[in-house]
Amino acid sequence: MCGIAGVVDLHKGVHGRHIQSMTESLRHRGPDDEGYVLANVRAGHFIACAGADTVVNLHLPSVAEQEDTGFNLALGHRRLSILDLSAAGHGPMPYLDGALWITYNGEVYNYLELRGELTGKGYTFYTGTDAEVVLAAYAEWGPTCLSRFNGMFAFALWDSRRHQLFCARDRFGIKPFHYYWNGQLFAFASEIKALLLHPNIPKRPNNAIVYDYLALGSLDHTDETFIEGIKRLLPSYYLLFDLDRGGLEIQRWWDVSVNPSLNSGTPADDREFVLQFRDLLTDAVRLRLRSDVPIGTCLSGGLDSSGIVATVNRLLLEEGAVPRELVGERQKTFSACFDDPDIDEQLYIRQVVDYIGTESNQVFPQGEGGLWQELERLVWHQEEPFGSTSIYSQWNVMRLARQNGVTVLLDGQGADELLAGYHYYFGPYLAQTMRARGFWAMLQSGQAISTATGQSMAFVLGLGLYNSLPSIAQRVILNLGNTRLRTNPTVPESMLNPSFERQFAERRTVQGKHLGYHNLAERLYQDVFVHSLPALLRYEDRNSMAFSLETRVPFLDHRLVEVCFSLPASQRIRNGWTKWVLRQATEDILPEPVRWRRDKLGFATPEGQWLREGAGWIQSLFNQSQVLSASYLRLPVIQQFQRLPDKGQTNITALWRIVNLEVWLRAFLGQATTSR
Repeated sequence: MCGIAGVVDLHKGVHGRHIQSMTESLRHRGPDDEGYVLANVRAGHFIACAGADTVVNLHLPSVAEQEDTGFNLALGHRRLSILDLSAAGHGPMPYLDGALWITYNGEVYNYLELRGELTGKGYTFYTGTDAEVVLAAYAEWGPTCLSRFNGMFAFALWDSRRHQLFCARDRFGIKPFHYYWNGQLFAFASEIKALLLHPNIPKRPNNAIVYDYLALGSLDHTDETFIEGIKRLLPSYYLLFDLDRGGLEIQRWWDVSVNPSLNSGTPADDREFVLQFRDLLTDAVRLRLRSDVPIGTCLSGGLDSSGIVATVNRLLLEEGAVPRELVGERQKTFSACFDDPDIDEQLYIRQVVDYIGTESNQVFPQGEGGLWQELERLVWHQEEPFGSTSIYSQWNVMRLARQNGVTVLLDGQGADELLAGYHYYFGPYLAQTMRARGFWAMLQSGQAISTATGQSMAFVLGLGLYNSLPSIAQRVILNLGNTRLRTNPTVPESMLNPSFERQFAERRTVQGKHLGYHNLAERLYQDVFVHSLPALLRYEDRNSMAFSLETRVPFLDHRLVEVCFSLPASQRIRNGWTKWVLRQATEDILPEPVRWRRDKLGFATPEGQWLREGAGWIQSLFNQSQVLSASYLRLPVIQQFQRLPDKGQTNITALWRIVNLEVWLRAFLGQATTSR
């Protein structure tokens, strides 16, 4: 796991100090090593350079001293050593006598199988890294090599034979890739903050995306970021920068087919689905245990993380999948807990720990003395605003794992979006049921859901009917302010600056985040690739890398995802139960109270309490001489925040989003983006 950066400028050239400052801002992503390569691509001249943390003893020249404007390409690399901990894994890494160079972030978990196949084709390997396997795979198959990779990755590969920079991102965007292109300068990096350190990249807020965040509750839903001109390469896409033509070509390289059916065929089909799902989940976890550094697991007490913990334990005991020195006497688990019984999951965590026999490590996140002291650093690492304080719980779990000597952490991210884990998925499921089997079938399913969730029958049927409406009718309902059907809090129009609202009001009619879907699988597809999972993966990547920690998400093994999207809806929701196939697949490996939990908490936090505790901090924030978010808000809103007393009011729906935006504006547009 690493941090990557690069610049191509055929007009003004590239400078060593620029690529070094960009790359050094990513030190938290790779504290173990630092490397650079500068090139005059037209002359075919390359020079490898060192930085302050370079560990390879090759007597390399300092990158900061390379000011020759004859260079027009620069690659930077920060390394977090996971596979082959020796200096052989130094990056950027060359291949075929320097014909290919790569700066690489991620893990291709099936690298051993691919290396064996490529060795049979005559390729030679000098390291134990997966980065070298990616280079050889590209040399053999070109861009189609991506379809052979099972993993998470973002990389830029310079092909001197074709004069092309080949940049790619994994199927789900687990690893980040941001870029800037103005027709002359092309720059990329793992994180936005690195790009902002290039002197020729402007720092201006993307007001349209700010509007989406405030008014629509949307995050990470397009290729645009909160900084104007800086984009993210979308999941499943690759980018070719051709230096001879001087242009970008962006293409999607993977997609998944969706099964729109409602029901399975027979009980035998049901059993086959469960066995196939269980086998693939087990193999996905098995591959993600490949490491040369200590491994642990997240454990929230929910079904997803508990299933991962149980599967890991079975592989450790039955297969010895990980050397004992990398896991200790028992598997290490890491959890966030709270004193508030309404959101605490210690009961379920203890049941999993006792049943499986793992080592439990717990942290108790706090608002006062915690969140408000760390918020600026948290925002700097997240580098775009986020939706709730739940991010801080995850932040604490990642730090706890690192403090306990773990470098790789497995997590259950993605299962909710694949298997309809949230209760708002009942709406499209009921709409699909009514379309396929009629109103009475929807009524029966609604009754089962009402019994399972404790929601009133009227509310449950309302979800189904809302999702059955044409989209134009759904928009009318949303515009009338029926916020019960929304999945995220938003800032009401009455709190927004009227000119800001008028400028972007049409975005309310073209965004689909809160619109219902007539089909469950279609809704899940949108949440995996657009509305939900991209933001969650950004949170996890930034939180983990803030502590130089690699997280791995077995539920997003593409083979498992393809199987999930081939399932009928009844394998996800049945008799009022969500994640039906996962509950069946974890039989005999989880305690029954965990396997059949009805409640869904996620990374819940005592947000109201924390906001009350932070009232004085918020007041101080908005009492500054210049409020950077003023152009987006009505003046009375700002004045209201300025009058917040200590322990004061927190019954403002949009308080967190506005506070978070103001902190972000100060961190990224109010001053230089220096390390925190």
